[in-house]
Formats: sequence, structure tokens, C-alpha cells
Amino acid sequence: MTSGNIQMGPDPDRVLEALRELLREDPGARQRSAEEVSKELVRGGHLQEEPDPVLVAEMIEGLEAEEDSVQVDEVSGEGEPT
Repeated sequence: MTSGNIQMGPDPDRVLEALRELLREDPGARQRSAEEVSKELVRGGHLQEEPDPVLVAEMIEGLEAEEDSVQVDEVSGEGEPT
């Protein structure tokens, strides 16, 4: 019998936080594969357990989209107080 509360890998919120830390320290990590980044999160001491590379890839895409959105807002003048 299994519980519905089984969690595979680290908490997604913790993965996102660790990924942000890694990308601040090593922006070049964006150019590496999600599998490599997953391993680096553990090697670099950001996480105790390797996250699912698919989750890491999705988070990197989300962070890039977030950054692109901020850049567009800055260029268009949106977000500046009037």
C-alpha cells in the first residue's frame, strides 16, 4: 500500500530557489543540458538530492520567459511610474 503523499525528488519551490542561485553564480548554466544542471545543483551544494531534469528544463524556460517579459516592459516604458 502506498501513500498519496509520496514526493519524488526535492520540493519544486526549493528547486526553483536553488536554480536561481546557480544561475546568479553561473549564468552559463543556461547553455548546459537540464541533466547537467540537475547534477550541478547537487555538486554545487544547492540541493541534497538531484531534481528531475524535466522539471529543471521547465523552470529554466519559465525563468527565461520571465526575464524576457521584464526586458520588454523596461524597453516599452511599462512598469515605470507616471
